[in-house]
Amino acid sequence: MTLHEAYLKAKSDGEKDGLTRLHSCSDYGDFWGFYFVHPTEEMGDGMGDITINKKNGAVGYFTPIMDLDLSEKAIPIPIEQFTEYNVAI
Repeated sequence: MTLHEAYLKAKSDGEKDGLTRLHSCSDYGDFWGFYFVHPTEEMGDGMGDITINKKNGAVGYFTPIMDLDLSEKAIPIPIEQFTEYNVAI
């Protein structure tokens, strides 16, 4: 699974709840996390990341309270790179 494929999968999942604007993206090691918000919100409601497993593409969810150590070790991914895929942020 590529980062681009994971983004599209997470975006599709977020759209079900009206979460269409990418706020941040992180690499957690085994999965990527995508934090989407409603188009008019700045920070969102704190629900957490939609996660995509790097190996099998499984969709999941992650909030920092689930694993504070993992949250602190996450590597931020600049969301500007998603414009290179010609997809809306």
